[in-house]
This record gives sequence, C-alpha cells and structure tokens, in this order.
Amino acid sequence: MYEEIFEMINKGDINKAQEQIEKISDDDPKKYNLNGLIHFNKKELEKAKEQFEKGLKINPVDSDLLFNYGYLLKEMNQEMEAWRYLMRIHDKDWATYDLLGDIEFKNRSELASLRFYLKAAELTDTPQMKKKFLEIKNKIKKDTKIAFLCLPGLDNFLKDIVETFSLGYDVKLVVSTDGNEITQAIKWADIVWLEWANDLAVFATNKVPEIENKKVICRLNGSEIFSKLPEKINWENVNQLIFVSEPMKELFYHVHFFLDLQSCKEEIVYSGVDLDKFKFSIHKPGYNLAVLAHINYRKNPAAWIQIIGKLKNLDNKYKLHVGGDFQDPLYKEYFEYIKKEMKMEDNFILYGLINEVEKFLEDKNYIISASIHEGHPYNILESMARGIKPIILNYSGSKEQWPNELIYNTIDEAVEKITEENYDSESYRRFIEDKYSLEQQVYEIEEILNTDNRERIKGQAILLNAKEKDNNPDVINTNVSEIYLRKKVKTMIVHIFNSISHTYSEPFFDFIEKNFPKNNHCFIVLGNYEKQRFKRRKNLVILNSQNEAENLRTLLFKMKRAEKIFIHSLFFSELVLLLFLNSHLLKKSYWVLWGGDLYYYKFRNKNLKFDSYELTRERLIKDFGHIVALVPGDYYLAKKWYKTRAQYHYAFYPNPIDYRYLDKIKNSKKKIDRIVIQVGNSADPTNKHIEILNKLSRFKEKNIEIITPLSYGNQQWAKKVTEAGKKLYREKYKPLLEFLPPVEYGKALNSVDIAIFNHDRKQAIGNILALLYLGKKVFIKNDITTWDFFKKKGLNVFDTYGLDSLTFDELIYMDENLKERNREIIAKEFSEEKCVELWKNIFELPTSEI
Repeated sequence: MYEEIFEMINKGDINKAQEQIEKISDDDPKKYNLNGLIHFNKKELEKAKEQFEKGLKINPVDSDLLFNYGYLLKEMNQEMEAWRYLMRIHDKDWATYDLLGDIEFKNRSELASLRFYLKAAELTDTPQMKKKFLEIKNKIKKDTKIAFLCLPGLDNFLKDIVETFSLGYDVKLVVSTDGNEITQAIKWADIVWLEWANDLAVFATNKVPEIENKKVICRLNGSEIFSKLPEKINWENVNQLIFVSEPMKELFYHVHFFLDLQSCKEEIVYSGVDLDKFKFSIHKPGYNLAVLAHINYRKNPAAWIQIIGKLKNLDNKYKLHVGGDFQDPLYKEYFEYIKKEMKMEDNFILYGLINEVEKFLEDKNYIISASIHEGHPYNILESMARGIKPIILNYSGSKEQWPNELIYNTIDEAVEKITEENYDSESYRRFIEDKYSLEQQVYEIEEILNTDNRERIKGQAILLNAKEKDNNPDVINTNVSEIYLRKKVKTMIVHIFNSISHTYSEPFFDFIEKNFPKNNHCFIVLGNYEKQRFKRRKNLVILNSQNEAENLRTLLFKMKRAEKIFIHSLFFSELVLLLFLNSHLLKKSYWVLWGGDLYYYKFRNKNLKFDSYELTRERLIKDFGHIVALVPGDYYLAKKWYKTRAQYHYAFYPNPIDYRYLDKIKNSKKKIDRIVIQVGNSADPTNKHIEILNKLSRFKEKNIEIITPLSYGNQQWAKKVTEAGKKLYREKYKPLLEFLPPVEYGKALNSVDIAIFNHDRKQAIGNILALLYLGKKVFIKNDITTWDFFKKKGLNVFDTYGLDSLTFDELIYMDENLKERNREIIAKEFSEEKCVELWKNIFELPTSEI
C-alpha cells in the first residue's frame, strides 16, 4: 500500500493519495511521512516539518522519516540540524552519505566530509559519485606529511583520527617501541603527533635531533598526569599540547605546577565519537547495566559491586555486564570471591575485553562509570550516542563535561538514578551530537595543524633579516603568509578589515592593544599587500596568499572559532559570499558601518551583475546579529533598505589625530589675513570637489587659499580636480597629493579656516570632528544622516546647500561662542575615554545576548 501511495504522490495524484493515507492507523509513523511528503511537494515546508516530527515521535529511528526530515531541514537552511537526523539513519545509502558530506563540507570540516564521500563512493557504482569524491579529495589534499606515534596498546583513541587525516594528508601511523622506527618516522614527517605524554614523547623530544625542525603536537589523555614522565619531556621541542578537557589541564598544572610550558601553546580538544558507528535507538528503563573499562584502581571497581548488590536486593532481575581487561589482576581475584559471597554469580557477569562495543551495548539500559578520575571517557560517549543513560560518579570535572542530572555522589544516589522513571534516550544522543562528535574533533584538530606559534616551520613565516631588525625592529614586509596569535580560542574576538590604512585600521589596532587584552583580539586583513609595510603584531593575520581558496579557508576557521566577529566595512565580495554560505556565523557578527558599504545600495551601478551581488548582500545584512555605527541614521537606513533585524550599537573609531596633539597646536596658526578653505577630504568622486570649486570661484579675487586633500582614493579624479583647481585659482590652489602622517595632517587642518564637504552621505567624520575641535567653520549637506546626528549632539555645522546665498563676509564669519561650544561637546562626546567605554560595552556583551 505504501508503495502505491508513493507512486500517487510522484504522479501528482494528491487527492487519491490523501484518501489512502487517511486509512492508515494514527499509530503508524509512515502515515506522517507520507503526509509530510505531500506538503513538501506543495512547498508547504512548515506543515511538512510538523508531519515528519509527529512521525518521529512514534518511531525516532524510522529511516524514511529521518531522511525526509533531514532533507527538509537542509532546504530550510537548518543544515546542522539536518546533519543530526541524517546521522541517525541506521543503514545509510550512498545518497545519504553524499548529503552528509555536502553538509559537513559546507558547515564545518572539509576533511571530515571525505569520510562521508568515501562511503558514498563505496556504496554505489555511479561513476559521478566516485569522481566527486576524488575531485574533492584532490582539492582538499595537502602536501603535508604527518607521523602519528604511539606505544602499543594505547592507540584506541587515535584510530578514527588517523583514518580521517589519511584522506587529506600523507600519514604514517607508527605503533611501536622501536626507537629506530620512531626516529625514521620523525625524519620523514612535517608534523609529528605524539599520542600520550609518556615514554615515547620523552624519547622523541630528547633523543631525536631532527624533531627541532618539525611541528610537534603532544596529546595528553589523562593517566600520564600522575607519573613523572611529563617532567622528562623536552617541551622546548613541542609546539602544542592538547588536553582532552579543561579539568585535565587544571589537574596537570596542579600536579606539575613547576613546569614551564611557555614555549608551546595549549589547546582543549574534547574526544569525539563516530556517530555513524554507534547507532541511535530508543532505550528505556530496564535491568541490564554495563561497564566498559580497563579495570584498575582509577575505575573504582569496588563501587560496581556495591551498586549491583543494592539493585539485586531490590529486584533479582538486575544484571551488571562488565567488559574490560584486568590491568590489576587483584581485582579479578576479588570479583571471583565477592560475587560468590554475595550470591551474585548470575547478576555480576565478566566478559573480558570487548572488541565489538556496539554489539555489546545493544540491549543495555545503563552504563556505569564509577571512576574517581577521567579525561574524557569514551565509554560514556559511546553509550550516550547509542541512547543509553549513563550513571556517572562525580569526579573532578564531570559537571563541566556531562548533564548534571546524570551525576551521583553516593551509592544510594546511583541506585536512585537507575530506578527512577526519568529516561530520555533522544536527549543523551543529542548531547553527544552537539558537543562531542568525531567530526567536531577532526575540525578542531585540523585547525591546530594549520596554525603554528613558531616561525621555524617552512611556509609559516619569514624572519626579519639582521639588517631589517637593525633599521626598524617594528616593521615587517607583508610577504609573511600569516602571523599567528597565541590565543585561547573561546574568548577570541576577530576583527576583519579589507585593507590596512594608516587612517583608521592601524590606529584602531593600536587603540585595542592599548586599552584591551590584546590576546583576546585577532586582526585579519584581506587582500594582497605585498608592497605595503605595516607594524608587526603577534595578533595580526594578513591573508595575502596567492591561493584565494586557502585564504578563505583560513578566514572561515578563524570566524567559526571566534566568540564575536567584527566586520569593519562590507566591501570585500569574497567575504560577502563566505558569510552568505555560512549564515550560522551572522548571529555573532557585528557589521561596523563605514559608509560606502551601506550606501552601495543607493549609488551602485544598476545592471544585472551588480544587482545580483546586491541581492546576496541584502540576504546577508538582513540576518546580521549586530550593527555598529556612529550615526544612528545610518542604522535606520540599513533597517529601511535591507529589513535588517540587527541590534544597534553606538560606537566610533578613535580619531587618527589625537585631540591632545590638537590642543598643543590649536593656537599655533600664523596670524595672516589669507582665508584657507578646505574642500573635501579625499580623491573620492563622491566629494564633488569641482562643484564646490565652481561655487567658490566668485571669491577668487579675495585673499584666499583653496586646499584639497587628494592623497588617497581615485587618482584619476585627483588629477581632474587638480587641473580644475589650478585653472580657477592658479597659485591660490594647493592640492595635497602626498600622504601626510597624522601629526602633519593635524597641522594642515589647523591652518584651515573653513571646510566644505559636498558628500551625499556620511563621510569625512574624522576630518570634521578634528576641524570642529580646532574651532573651524564646517559645511555639510543638510539632507545626510551626519547633519541630524551633529545637530542632536548640539554641534554647530553649516549647510553646503546655502553657499550660493552667502556673501564673503558671511562665509568666513563664525561666532567665537559657537566655536568653543563645538570644542566642549567633542571633548566630552568623542574623547578616547568615551571611545573605550563604548567599545568595552560591546566587547563585554554577554554571549547569550548575541
């Protein structure tokens, strides 16, 4: 019957299909699957979603429902939710794996996506799928050799990682105690991964000289903490130390408090479980308990006996199934003795080491963890992925790792949690999906592999030569691929600029480093700036590689890991596309308006190409979480033009010209009769210089001097303006064609009497504020957002549109009281202290409000 209904739906016989569907029992999940398909075909996505969800409540692992619901969520741009449900399908076909690969590739880890594409290619004879896998693999493949080194018997946590990385890198897994074999692997590799901080790590970092020229990562899994081995490792030869949990890191430094690890970065990467291997199913309260462990004192095995003993007294049907090898044979003796003493031969069952964990867990209702110390235990991860309720002893760090309602302190509490009715398989699985998937682990590890805090690895950085150091220790050429920030990822605020300018970008970098913890901020600059020189900063990343895909991949890594993203102007088309394809990043993104990036809506070229790009921007801007702007009117234009739902934050950039310096030079202007008039602030045609030059030409016989700052912008326009100025005013016209440092530019502004700006939008704010502070008369148009903003602040500016009606005396006159009033307002409202306060409020905005 189901196949017939499917055929009706495919043919478009919806009414007949609905008649047949009504005959299906309300308890049958396929009824809701079919209803959902009908709504989906009608493009009634919310109704389809409701039907699929009803079906999944009846059978959460129905493959058809899971696939259709996942596909629907993908169509609704909820791709990671789609990933969740597609992963729950037990017997996936190649199309499901292909879909999972697409989602993973786009949203998280390109490398991990290869796992799915490979499975898809293996499950079908379709040449296109095999071609797709190979093309993506070749695209992702890096010319980097990684040697994973581990002692025998300790590679269980490493297998999935090695398998995945072998798809995108040249990989060797060496599980050995042979020093020569380990040495040869280190010599071969570009990157060396030391699994466990144990004897092998001691040997590799002390006895193999070649390791000094390698990038070295050491992962500390837990038990090594209580040995002396970490103190024997040469940490100078380790780039990054990975802990499997934050509590593990704290414990490490508590035990080895005198170790100096300043030479290597510390990272937290939680373990990840292969959710494809551990299939989700609904489990319920029952009588089968399980333990999976290497049996030693840390696992607290005596507590297992106490728990099953109490449960047996409540009901003899309770059984504890123990899977694991005896690292301490004394426990085996004890178990054999005590289960006879307590008459629990049928309730306490020993299996030895379990090779097929998935099968072992199939019929279990609970997993017991009585460990007094853990790193990030796989037995809990794998059981929760399966939908099994864990009962976890409150070890140090457990409350930060697991839902607190699953944690117990006493044997009685453990028994209570086992016998209570509260049991939610879906929530256990969801918890692992959200926090501890293998794909998330791979993504975090790959980011570590793709960054480095040392300059000794080829391609990572070019050191200053001795001559450059002697000449200027603060400057470095931009042929550096990246300068990586030593950071704690979770608190990182990323600032993205599409240029380095001495006008705003560099002063802003200085401002942040002066007033905020610089290790919390990372500056990323997009574009090719090989000829430009910039101040060297540890937290500055220049994406100037010729490989654009590599640039964008690095940028995406940074953005995904950032707590907040500040986009300082939205001019870079590749960034627009990247954000559009990763819309989940928009909620934590702050668009810092510069002006032209907003008014692109109004002044762009009107053709198919630019209209298409603007449509992409429109969808993007609508979903931004935040907008930062000096002028509220610009924010309201963004709301009007783009229907944005972003939250508004008032802030401004620090003025490139320090007000304290302006105080020093304010009264230094020479007492001469000539009136100096500034027209515009740059070589941007939006200044409309020539229009103003023509308007002022009726005063050209007066004792005046016209200056036009033209050092940056459109140089063809600068040439045109210069020609017009010289023609009209001859020697009275002075174009400023060379870039002036802030101090020199401040002097130029101080020489001005009147400044006229003819922009049709907010521009030249830094110039205007400096001029008003110096007591100059400033003209701007009365129909731009800046006009209303200044008037509400109480600042006195004059209307550019009124120039034609002014006599020369009216043009040059300004009441001294108004000048002083302007100065006072700017000193109060635009001081560095005020600037710090505003940005501090934004940076400290709680994540929950983002």
